[in-house]
Amino acid sequence: MAPKQDAPVREPADSSPWTSTVLRLLEDWGHRAEVAAALHYRIAARLSRFNVLLGVPVVIFSTFVGTAVFATLQKTGQVPFKILVGMVSVAAALLASLQTFLRFAERAEKHRVAGTHWAAIRREISEMIALHPTYPESRGDPKTYLDHLRDRFDKLAAESPEMGESAWARARRKHQGAPGTLPQPVEPAGPSEVSPV
Repeated sequence: MAPKQDAPVREPADSSPWTSTVLRLLEDWGHRAEVAAALHYRIAARLSRFNVLLGVPVVIFSTFVGTAVFATLQKTGQVPFKILVGMVSVAAALLASLQTFLRFAERAEKHRVAGTHWAAIRREISEMIALHPTYPESRGDPKTYLDHLRDRFDKLAAESPEMGESAWARARRKHQGAPGTLPQPVEPAGPSEVSPV
């Protein structure tokens, strides 16, 4: 995912509760949701590839074994051929068991769904920032909106499948210092500002 340049945060009207700190916090959360979506999609794609890489040999080996069994029923085969058929049969059973146990397809679908939900949150945040300065004010107090958004973040984080520390560490290294991606949390400018989560 190539780093993107975001438009600078426009200053809200002086009387607006949607301060630049609130808008920067929204941008921060939007970037985090964007990275989470990208990671989930990447993991889903990898798991789908693993499912195919394991599934294709299972089909090939099972087909070979089934055909070979019918061939040996027609005539008595040589011992090396019977051993080969037995080994391929065991390999097919092992690969099929691994495919069932590792649940690549099921896990890939869970990551794809989580990525879709994270991307939806990112789009909503981008819309709020893009419609600034008039639209957010129509939404009222930013604290109410941010509390609702934080609750959705927390719920989605709890429902999303694990990505592992190494995936997050790679994302941080990849996006460290890149403008518009995975920034550090926004610190409030003063006691009247909305604090970040």
